[in-house]
Amino acid sequence: MFPSAITNSMAVLLLPTVAEAQADGNESRIAQTISVSLRYSLYMGILCIGVFTLFGAELGVSVFKDPSAGTFMQILAWLCPFLYLATTMGSILNGLGKTTTTFLQNITALILRLAFVLIGIPRFGIMAYLWGMLASELLLAFLHLASLKRLVSFSWDAMEMIAKPAALLIISIGIYYAVFSFWDGFDGLGLFLSTALHIGVLCICYGGLLVVFHLAKRN
Repeated sequence: MFPSAITNSMAVLLLPTVAEAQADGNESRIAQTISVSLRYSLYMGILCIGVFTLFGAELGVSVFKDPSAGTFMQILAWLCPFLYLATTMGSILNGLGKTTTTFLQNITALILRLAFVLIGIPRFGIMAYLWGMLASELLLAFLHLASLKRLVSFSWDAMEMIAKPAALLIISIGIYYAVFSFWDGFDGLGLFLSTALHIGVLCICYGGLLVVFHLAKRN
């Protein structure tokens, strides 16, 4: 949940921005805000999938002193894009005055999660709760996006928003492994600090590639 601090802050800023644009009747600004929020929520969510999938085991041991925590983190990594999308898109819906819609959709997602708790946990244990979280956030993000699509005509490019960052993440992971297979200057700093620095290197590679491709496209 730590990276969601960024999207939560963004959501707080989005609400008055969208409300102001709606009051001015500026639909193009609302559409642009939705597209930009969608893009960067997916950018960050895809990065977090890579981070928690690759380093979940190390974080589980170094932070929680329990290897099973790392397994849970690797499963929950797939929650990130949908969690961040639901947060930002929900805030935009609220800014458009659709608070009842947001409330009902959140209730629907919670009912799905409760179904996993009541039906799944007795049979499958804690794993059912984790899958319930993933399913409920996926449903909530889809409901928010569908509601916004009915209200505002915003641009959506799956190639640009999903395929490109996913490809850049794979390239970043390749660069990361290529570098650290020959040299690991962080070895011996302790598991937590070493893991944090490794994550930092991966994030810099990913962010740098995004900037390069963005500038290349602009030119």
